[in-house]
Amino acid sequence: MPFPNRLHGLFSTSLATILLMTVLSWIPTSTIISGQDSGLDRKADFGFSGMDVFRLGAAGGPWHASDLDNDGDLDLTIWIDDRGELVHFLRDPESEGFVHMEAGNTLVDPAGWRRMETSVGASVEALTSLDLNADGWSELIISCPSADRLEIFWGNESEELRFRRSDRIRMEDLARGAYTLAAEQISSSDEVPVRLRVLTGQGIRTLQWKPQSTTLIDNTLIQGSAGGARFLAPTDVDGDRARDLVTISTSTADRPYPVRLRLQSPGSPGEWSPEQLLKVESGRYLGHSHTDGQPTFFFGERDRPVLTGYQVVPSSGPQDSLGVRVLPLSADGLGKSRMAQGDLDGDGDLDVVVLNTRESRLIPIFNESGKLFPGAPSPTLQKPEDLFISGSKVYVFSKTEGGLGVSELEDRGFSFPVIQKMTRDLDSLVAIGGLAANEELLSLHKVSRGNYELVLGEQGFPLGNMNREPSTVRIFPGKSNTSLVVVEIPFGAPRLFSLSKNTDVVDGESSSWELTEIESPATIEAGGKITSLAPGKILVTQKNRGRLVELDGTSARVLRQLDVPGTGAEIVEAAALQFGSDSTADRTSIALIDQGSGMIHLANESEILSSQEGPFKKVLQAESLDLGNGNTELLLLNDRALMVVGRTEGSLEMLETFTRRARHENSRITGMATGDLNGDGRLDLAAIDGARGELEILAGTPKGFEPALGFPVFEKKTFSGGGRGVEPRAILVRDFNGDGLDDVILLIHDRWIMYPQQNLETAGDSR
Repeated sequence: MPFPNRLHGLFSTSLATILLMTVLSWIPTSTIISGQDSGLDRKADFGFSGMDVFRLGAAGGPWHASDLDNDGDLDLTIWIDDRGELVHFLRDPESEGFVHMEAGNTLVDPAGWRRMETSVGASVEALTSLDLNADGWSELIISCPSADRLEIFWGNESEELRFRRSDRIRMEDLARGAYTLAAEQISSSDEVPVRLRVLTGQGIRTLQWKPQSTTLIDNTLIQGSAGGARFLAPTDVDGDRARDLVTISTSTADRPYPVRLRLQSPGSPGEWSPEQLLKVESGRYLGHSHTDGQPTFFFGERDRPVLTGYQVVPSSGPQDSLGVRVLPLSADGLGKSRMAQGDLDGDGDLDVVVLNTRESRLIPIFNESGKLFPGAPSPTLQKPEDLFISGSKVYVFSKTEGGLGVSELEDRGFSFPVIQKMTRDLDSLVAIGGLAANEELLSLHKVSRGNYELVLGEQGFPLGNMNREPSTVRIFPGKSNTSLVVVEIPFGAPRLFSLSKNTDVVDGESSSWELTEIESPATIEAGGKITSLAPGKILVTQKNRGRLVELDGTSARVLRQLDVPGTGAEIVEAAALQFGSDSTADRTSIALIDQGSGMIHLANESEILSSQEGPFKKVLQAESLDLGNGNTELLLLNDRALMVVGRTEGSLEMLETFTRRARHENSRITGMATGDLNGDGRLDLAAIDGARGELEILAGTPKGFEPALGFPVFEKKTFSGGGRGVEPRAILVRDFNGDGLDDVILLIHDRWIMYPQQNLETAGDSR
């Protein structure tokens, strides 16, 4: 008996619905989501032939892709922290897949892959692979900061022996994070073929192994590399085919200059330029790629759904803008460091010496053709307090070890100091001022309670009764072959003196010096910091102002006051700095270091000309230095590095070349990778939205990246042990199935998913 028409129609509709759902269940997720339904863009040129899901059994990461078994296929290694294992997924066309049990369920990994495990006794935060000893087999290198070691698992032709032997290298200051290891191939035939770069708390270390051996032959720190960074990205920035060093810091203390760049000299792998600080406003580094031979660095905003790409280009700022180069000196800190300048090597250029009071070391910094290069730190007197340079000799003062020690240059460092005898008792010494024009030591001594005297060589100059003990004595160039001596008194006005040769001549020579006190007006503020601008002219700075003082004979007068803009201004240092406009009226002659606002104020003797953000939180000392290029640079010393601030000529900057704002305000781009995902020969960009669990593909075009395709990935349910968090947590774009097309690989908590690129006959970009 036939069904009634009404029942027949209902049955037909239900059957059609079931068949439709069955068919849709076999269609890849990406092909059934429309741009209108998902709220994301869609282009027909992109497609994926399904997806393969691989189970890990526990949360995974970090990971690394390489050919581990030398069969020409790309393999994948993932660290499983809960199991303490490195799981290797090896491409094997003959494999039928991996069957395993998880929570009572039988799970099967896709066919064409097999597994291998390597046990590790410490938590792994970074891994890479490289043929370290040129034996034809890749080694697996892992970084274990919690165990203070690198571990090398040696490759072997035999699968039973591969990664079974390992060597450990102790390193107590390994940087944390998944981007702290980098491999570098060396093309020169007369060198060890590969280098391993390791990011540590002290900077970047270079490791090399003896060919055809497991012997480590080099483990050295690249002098002048920055400590405290979290990302290491060696890449050719300037197109000279030499891999430059790029590090990115996540510390708020390094804002807004998180990117540090050192250029490598072509043909000279061991020579590096000083670090350049590059300003970036975005917060989270995601990775970099090369487009048309130019690297693009991608950053994601922490508080906005924005992805931004930057390229490194020559600086095009105005004449009065500042370029910053940095010479990192100590990741542990320099203490209350000081610096001095003089011609150490006799080449006619001024060099710099930095005193590391924390570790009692002298650090020479050599001026070579207008560029500064750190030398070898050398031991000096314990608990050093000050230093100065005369000729090629460096004088270090320490009350703990005999007073004044003299060191001379030895190779790229200094000899151990020789104690110089002083004319007064060391117990009475209050402060060292330096060497006067006659190469004799100027010092301040306490005679009795409230009485002090200045001593120059054998000659003493009583200062009379003083209510407070002076803290510092300084000597500056004065007018007409005189010297200006400044005695600073805490919470009191400084006392100024003119030091000159005695006009009385004995046997054709003047054998004595005359000290004349300069009458100072009350407008020279108490507690101000004094900087010499020129012979007979000083600047007294305090809080948010600086007063220009002219010294004439035995009197001083305040010419004018410079007021620094900003409510939180606090001037801690000042220096004479000659650069900027060719016009005298607009030419910078003074740099004011505003630690309160983190600014550098450029001024002349009449007004503040400009204010620019400075790359510092705290400054210990500021000086000007003529590097021999016709302009003076500003040297800023903080507790970890020496910063060279000057004109932007020859400097680089980060130029924003790409910006993409997601359609949803709760989106956050947390990872990205690049590859050719539609076969048009151009790099496309795959970005993961970790907040919404979505993948977005941006097509590479001659005009940049344009939205092409987007869809949710796999599932959004929470995982055992907590909430979903940021998922997917990582992305790779590589050819994993050997068909010549790049695939997208996502790491999602306890599984990884491969979206193989569909092999379209019309793979060109329809746009």
